[in-house]
Amino acid sequence: MAVGWQFVIVALLASLVGLAELITRFRSDPAYMLRHSVAAWVYIVLNGAAGIAALGLIRAFGWFANSPHSELWRVLIASFGAIAFFRSSLFIAKIGTTDVPVGPSLMLGALLDACDREVDRRSAEEISKCVASKHMDGLDPNQVTFALPVLCLALMQNFPPGDQAQLGAELSNIRADTSLAPQVQMRAVVIQLSKYLGADLVEGVLTTTRSILVPQAPPAPVISSQVLIQETKRQLAEQTPQK
Repeated sequence: MAVGWQFVIVALLASLVGLAELITRFRSDPAYMLRHSVAAWVYIVLNGAAGIAALGLIRAFGWFANSPHSELWRVLIASFGAIAFFRSSLFIAKIGTTDVPVGPSLMLGALLDACDREVDRRSAEEISKCVASKHMDGLDPNQVTFALPVLCLALMQNFPPGDQAQLGAELSNIRADTSLAPQVQMRAVVIQLSKYLGADLVEGVLTTTRSILVPQAPPAPVISSQVLIQETKRQLAEQTPQK
């Protein structure tokens, strides 16, 4: 295998590992993270660059030169060994009451924190559209609080059971909080669903199922046949001219 292709493969593998890590952090909408977060792309590129640097060092020191399949070993170790190194810490420093790992992991942690904050800010803008007046006005808070989660989860085919349990616990806490007004509870439920399932999905369900989320008219009272017969006789008697 040509040396150039080795560097390309290492860069791709190391970048894919960084991408996979970011996807696990933003599972509700990873594509949104890639579209809007500069820090996410810096994190992916840094992982790829670490792999390239590791391969360069391996070749410079002549490691695995005499091993069978030396090129394969160099590619694999450079791809995943550099990633392990960048996630390590050299020592633990105590700052106040907090233990802070000092080393390459500190830099990656700072990038991940920046990515979290950036995505949170931008996703908050998208989630705020779900609770806008045009979507929420006229809806029955009780229907939204209880029926909307059922409808949204019914559309999901591979939603992890652990996330379902966590989402269910958070929704239960919102419903049990009597200090919140029904309108606030309704919007809090929509926000939690958007965090886990994506704002686009929740907004779409709110739009397409609006007819069943509005207050329903009470059913007409059932009139027994005897009452109906008596009322008919009374009306006929009133209409019959007196002799």
